[in-house]
Amino acid sequence: MLQGKCVDTGGSTNLTKGELYYLFPHGGYAYCASRFPRPGSQFGAYQENHFELVDVAIDAPGRVLNKYLARVVKPPSHFYQIDEEYIITEPRADGYYSVFFKHRPDGPPIGAYKRTECFERIVSLEESAKDTATIFEVGDIVEIIDASIIKRKHYENGVQATVIENFYGCISIQRNEPVDKMVISSVLLVGEDLQAIKKVKLRTLLEAFMVNDKPKKVKKSIEMVHDKPEIVHVPTKKQEYEQLSLF
Repeated sequence: MLQGKCVDTGGSTNLTKGELYYLFPHGGYAYCASRFPRPGSQFGAYQENHFELVDVAIDAPGRVLNKYLARVVKPPSHFYQIDEEYIITEPRADGYYSVFFKHRPDGPPIGAYKRTECFERIVSLEESAKDTATIFEVGDIVEIIDASIIKRKHYENGVQATVIENFYGCISIQRNEPVDKMVISSVLLVGEDLQAIKKVKLRTLLEAFMVNDKPKKVKKSIEMVHDKPEIVHVPTKKQEYEQLSLF
């Protein structure tokens, strides 16, 4: 497998000068570039003079690289913003470290860099996991515990809301109870904003159940009881009667 350092972006916004890429031959004088070591993940084809091939150093077999929660201090590319938080690994044998989304530390890396001044380590991933805020999923019921962070009318302390969207760690919540028969608009929470809420009930589950000798899905929910999730049946009627047609 070939790896090369970009020495000339050629005006492309997808390439960053000095960044290392995985290269796959494309014709006689070009490479398909990728941030990941697998065919099919390339993001474009470029002339070979855009890269300087480097020797690929192999880490010791079975070695697991430590991971850290880190903050961006000098963005390595336009993709990153100062003060954003990501997961990074310790450097490999070739001096490069991998970067992962904060909420997907075990997913595929989103980049690999050699410049150490780009990120500031905060704490090891293991220690970070102990203090990480609850992971919210669509359908979870949350309670406002610090309205001063949200600063939105009708989202006072004690109000319950439902998570209606979760996109890369940014979640939207919407108040459950209407106000003066009006549905309250949702609120977007990002990063430290998540400290304003706590999870009180997890998303509703569906379970097969026999009603009138027919299989039917009924709701269950998972509630937080003493900070531990427990499955709780949603009240349902014991009987259900089929609708009769007059025709």
